[in-house]
Amino acid sequence: MGDVVCAHPRHVSTVPGMKQVLQHRIDSTFAHYDVNRNGVIELADIYALANRLLQAFGEPASSERGRELVDAYDRFWEVLVEHCDADRDGRIGPAEYREAMISAFVEAGSFGADFLEVVQSLLDIADTNGDGRVDAGEFQVLLKARGLSEEECGLAFVHLDTDGDGAISVLEYVAAVRDFYTNPAEGTPGSWLYPTSLQLT
Repeated sequence: MGDVVCAHPRHVSTVPGMKQVLQHRIDSTFAHYDVNRNGVIELADIYALANRLLQAFGEPASSERGRELVDAYDRFWEVLVEHCDADRDGRIGPAEYREAMISAFVEAGSFGADFLEVVQSLLDIADTNGDGRVDAGEFQVLLKARGLSEEECGLAFVHLDTDGDGAISVLEYVAAVRDFYTNPAEGTPGSWLYPTSLQLT
């Protein structure tokens, strides 16, 4: 889920090395969203991601939390189409996605309310014991569904829990997402959101 909100594409100018790393990360997340590997992101892919998380947490789609997650992904898809689907064909190609993501994060660094809703729903689902916190064990389930190993999950939690309170908050998660798309350095909070194999250039 480093799941994200895009903005209208525009020309971008970045330092070549930085652009290469960040563009690779953007392309990697496109591949993550393109679940059926048909070369475009479609609504079916977004539902597949939601179902993958529901299965990981053992949460039925018919439950209250399950419905909230699916609804959040519905809204997320609407935002993706609005800001990334330049030709309005209901399919988001790699170039459309890349240009919109560069504009949203590398240039503008903007986030939308819809993105925060998706993150909140993700963390609500992850909070399996209902204590209002997402601890290391709960966060591990979320990241394993994204493809991280158990070791990577532990390291990711340590990096993302920036205030050291033993839980991941919405603000910490959002900050990590922004870091992933704007900071090419390794070992930062955002660099741990996806499997290391996806981040190699």
